[in-house]
Amino acid sequence: MRPAIILLAILVVGGAIVWLIDRLFYRHDDDPGTEGTHDNDSHEEPASGCADESCGIRSICPSEQLLMGECKQEITYYDDEELDAFAGREAGDYSPEEEEQWRDVLYTLQPADLLGWGQSIKHRGLAMPAAIHEEFLQLAAEVRS
Repeated sequence: MRPAIILLAILVVGGAIVWLIDRLFYRHDDDPGTEGTHDNDSHEEPASGCADESCGIRSICPSEQLLMGECKQEITYYDDEELDAFAGREAGDYSPEEEEQWRDVLYTLQPADLLGWGQSIKHRGLAMPAAIHEEFLQLAAEVRS
């Protein structure tokens, strides 16, 4: 009975971590009914220099770099211009060699640039390969802790 309780606890904690990562790193702009809304439970002030008062990520993400990238919608390159060739691709449409290109960029980033790079990829309309996305989430969680 005890192993079952331990397994259940691990699953619950793991699910909570995945949910938090999803909430912290991804704004679901394509969700119906979320356009123009922001977190009403937040009592935090918008970051200085943020031009968009409805920038919802400001209330959940402490990274000023991520915040400013989300509000201003500017594209910043991290010596990764070659990834623009993958525009319009789906996460499951990459060959192992193409995934390795993504991995090379991901693992050469400075930890402080990781969140900004993720936003840059999003703003450029690129979809990370599924395996790289998982690695990105793991690295981002390490940076945040």
